[in-house]
Amino acid sequence: MQIIKSQSCTEVVVLDFETTGLSSAYDRVIEVGALLVRDHKVIDEFVELMNPGVMLSSFITSLTGISNAMLKDKPKPEHVMPKLLSFIDERPIIAHNATFDKGFFLAELSRANLSSKNHFLCTLRLARKLIPEARSYKLADIARHIGIRINRTSTHRARGDVEITAKLWKHLHEEVVRCTGIASPGIDLLSTVASRGIVKSK
Repeated sequence: MQIIKSQSCTEVVVLDFETTGLSSAYDRVIEVGALLVRDHKVIDEFVELMNPGVMLSSFITSLTGISNAMLKDKPKPEHVMPKLLSFIDERPIIAHNATFDKGFFLAELSRANLSSKNHFLCTLRLARKLIPEARSYKLADIARHIGIRINRTSTHRARGDVEITAKLWKHLHEEVVRCTGIASPGIDLLSTVASRGIVKSK
């Protein structure tokens, strides 16, 4: 049997975006939070507000606490994305509801004439497989379920949410290690767990 080496997850970037809406095709990023995590220790961070070029709705301001005045003099997403891509490099990206963040990541990179082949791993999908008894898998809810303390004033802000996601990632990664006995599961195994759960050998 051919053994394919899977990309390691000992060093990852945990990512979160705040946006003007839900559609990556039409809406824009207004804030990014990214933590460079090595062996579950934060060793660097990238946090930036961005001016999307459109007015924020009152709903988004109410949800995030980010106002139009806060974004007025901030750089456009097209100017921030090259720096973010450099920060991430080729590392795997961890996000909660990764489909959402990946969509905005790729859309904003495209607007900046950039691209990426980084692997994304979703803590929401992992949590559904590894914590099936939870009632809700929203970030704050699943975090509270496993005992992570939540500061209400920092939720729905990229820096606060990415910090919670990093703690959730640590819990889920350790659970995969415990269940599989593999000390350093690679991205392929973790992706399999996210889609199928822990697959026990016969």
